[in-house]
Amino acid sequence: MLGNSFGITFFLKSSTSKTNVRYVYLRITVDGIPKETSTKRKWVTDRWDQKTERTTGGKEDAKILNFFLDAMHMKIQQHKSELMLAGQLLTTQKLMDFVMGKNVSKATIVRSSKSTMMNYWL
Repeated sequence: MLGNSFGITFFLKSSTSKTNVRYVYLRITVDGIPKETSTKRKWVTDRWDQKTERTTGGKEDAKILNFFLDAMHMKIQQHKSELMLAGQLLTTQKLMDFVMGKNVSKATIVRSSKSTMMNYWL
């Protein structure tokens, strides 16, 4: 499990339009298998540094997007660690499902007891 190669990359997706505003994409690679998705955030190409994979400048909008990307990166790293500690196989699909919110359990536990029900009715 420790032999897995792993990478997280943020980049601006090329578009066919003439505009310099593009979507910021996330690419996760595990053992050479890449998967990518949009972060649903847009950014100007003139204010993007691909070496750091973050925005440039000190304006508030740049700080907000950088904070969002840092938080996303940390959550993915944390989920990766949780999978590894649980002894599960680390795959690109599992990490991408986590990013997309597809692995969130929708089940809830309903606790009921006679005393609770009696208090409710009284």
